[in-house]
Amino acid sequence: MAVGARSRRVTVSGSSPESAVAALVAALGDLRPTAIIAFASWKLDPDDTARRLAEAFAPAPVIGCTSNGEIGADGDVEGTITALALCSDRLRLGIALAPELTRQALRSSRAAVIEAASALGIAPEELDPKRHVAITLVDGRCGFEESFCLGSASTAPQIRFVGGSASDGFPPEAATRVFFAGRAHGDAGVVAILEPGQPFAVIESEHMIPTELRTVVTAADHRRRIVHELDGFPAVKRYQELIRATGSDEILDDVVASSYPFAAYVGGRPYVRSVAHLGGDDLHFACAIEVGAVLRLMRPGDLVGTTEQALADAAAEVGGAPEAIVAFSCLGRHNEAMTRGLRAPLAQLYARAPVVGFHSFGEQAGSLLVNHTLTALVLGGQGG
Repeated sequence: MAVGARSRRVTVSGSSPESAVAALVAALGDLRPTAIIAFASWKLDPDDTARRLAEAFAPAPVIGCTSNGEIGADGDVEGTITALALCSDRLRLGIALAPELTRQALRSSRAAVIEAASALGIAPEELDPKRHVAITLVDGRCGFEESFCLGSASTAPQIRFVGGSASDGFPPEAATRVFFAGRAHGDAGVVAILEPGQPFAVIESEHMIPTELRTVVTAADHRRRIVHELDGFPAVKRYQELIRATGSDEILDDVVASSYPFAAYVGGRPYVRSVAHLGGDDLHFACAIEVGAVLRLMRPGDLVGTTEQALADAAAEVGGAPEAIVAFSCLGRHNEAMTRGLRAPLAQLYARAPVVGFHSFGEQAGSLLVNHTLTALVLGGQGG
């Protein structure tokens, strides 16, 4: 457990939501939080977890989601609830749910921003980028995460939006859920607009290096995020050829794919598009890919060094050691760290910094859904 003047982070384990939430309550002791942000292992029943969290900390609002791996004071762990208790009496918070994303993603996400801003007594256009910032969470299997990101951020484009997609352990049935008002919601997103009353910064960090190798998507199922062909060839075969063209002799599988994502360029900047897994001749992506998209192959950069620099830059921006960092780190980054023997040093970085987060299925960076990225909200400490 790490303690700060305006926040406290805790990681607890338990064989059931009842025991895990009880351990969380005990760890926080007499603390009366203003709000709770919690990431709970997908192995814990999400409905029971959401209900027990809300009951335990009422009237403080609780938001969170299911997770495939949590990040907290113990570094990189699994099978836990990792939570941040925000305790500042200066914090103002507006929260809203964006339901039914498969039916009305843009409308629902815009309405959630309007509702969250209204809870602060203002309209979205009145939000101040120096005073307000948004955290978002979205069902990572709904298939409309891109629309949620676009709809939410475009409703208040002057402020920063940062968030992550709920994750699970790839069970036969989807178990990704977001927590809001004591319930676990599928096919939904959560928008939380914060007025922290203290300095803050946003991290958008990715470490992959573009190669000169490009490919065109020639056959794909956009809705299911499956690419069938690249450059007119079976996608897996062409992907292997591209990896070999970098000089690598690695045989393509799900693990190797975590180190060689693609990138789509927007405004001259690469945004990573990860391959979640292989399926026969097809590539299953972690985000939607359109036919005709031009993708550039990426190669591994300095994962640990880039993360360390991003944390240092954020600390400088908030004027000193951060009070808390709410982080959304792509599951692909974790898989890459495991493959390249970097899990321990990366976990040590997370443990030293006051990070509370999880391994996400995708990350919101402004109006975009990205992959293989670390996005985070950094709250300044007393010196800020």
